[in-house]
Amino acid sequence: MSRAGTVVWADFGTTQGREQSGQRPALIIASTDFEDVVQEFTILLPCTRKNRDWKNHILLTGQTGLDTPTFAMTEQPRTISTARIQRVLGRVDASCLATISRWTHLWMHEPAKAH
Repeated sequence: MSRAGTVVWADFGTTQGREQSGQRPALIIASTDFEDVVQEFTILLPCTRKNRDWKNHILLTGQTGLDTPTFAMTEQPRTISTARIQRVLGRVDASCLATISRWTHLWMHEPAKAH
């Protein structure tokens, strides 16, 4: 599979509530270690063209292969089958990937509390 920072077109299928569904661009965020162990799945973020002016929706920059401004939705990481990846579009640049990594880390790791 592709490495973290790769922009793909993915089919998210049917979902519930406000989860992103259907076919849309997505950004792979799975580490090489993850993909070495779990080869039939990847972790990615759905993307949207809608600019909500949310700090955690990160504009994709770099050679993305997209022709309109598109934002990674860092609050919605998903693990999906690699069979749902329809095609590779491009890649984000290192700065964009670093910003996205900070946000996904923030959502999944609570800071240590001082005692």
